[in-house]
Amino acid sequence: MGRPGVETKTVTPREFLLSDHKIAVGVTLVSTARDNYDEDGSTAHTPTTTLRKGLVLGKVTASGKYAQYDDNASDGTEVAAGILEEEVNLLDANATAQDTDGTMVIHAYVDESQLYGIDANGKTDLSDQILFG
Repeated sequence: MGRPGVETKTVTPREFLLSDHKIAVGVTLVSTARDNYDEDGSTAHTPTTTLRKGLVLGKVTASGKYAQYDDNASDGTEVAAGILEEEVNLLDANATAQDTDGTMVIHAYVDESQLYGIDANGKTDLSDQILFG
């Protein structure tokens, strides 16, 4: 029970998987990756080094590491490769961004409305491996 006049709110993490059947792989997220999406999926959120589950990822061609998908990029991340399975914080104990391991879903049935950064081109990129619901 909360204090009188103070609203208590429980935040439930986004659940983008619509089925327990999935294929996920380990990936390295590049230290420069950022999550700049608002809760509604628009790009109004202040960029953060905490990458939320459901963030659409692309592969940086030069390094082979992953960052947020960006259809307007020209570094490889303009091609959606998968979806971040769990939240990842890129900061180390000294608050310095570093390359960090994560897990990327590459085959699944997902709730499109629970993804961060998906667009029509990203859906096309993922259409052979991701079923959108």
